[in-house]
Amino acid sequence: MNWIRDRGLTLALLGLFVASLLGQLMFGWSEYNQTHVEHSEPAVDFAGYMTSGHPWEAIFENWESEFLQMAVFVLLTTVLVQRGSPESRAGGGIVEDVDVDPRDFRDLRELATSARS
Repeated sequence: MNWIRDRGLTLALLGLFVASLLGQLMFGWSEYNQTHVEHSEPAVDFAGYMTSGHPWEAIFENWESEFLQMAVFVLLTTVLVQRGSPESRAGGGIVEDVDVDPRDFRDLRELATSARS
């Protein structure tokens, strides 16, 4: 379970990527068949659609867009942040300096102030 929690952002983004890719393929197949029907050609099944150049052209057009560039950037950043980057959290219930409440050290601060006086 820790493995999933530690990679939650990557898994969520990967799931969104796969879902959007499948959505693009399904809508592209529908549009492809609609165009064939309008030109009095027979509709094709999904396997036939996948062997045509239409889905690949559409996918690579999207991959050239800023959406893919941003997705790749986010995925790479996620991996880097999760793997030892100073911005990453240790996880596993480990308390880090940023987790400590500064009010817990109020007495020490007052002690240090009085010692300087």
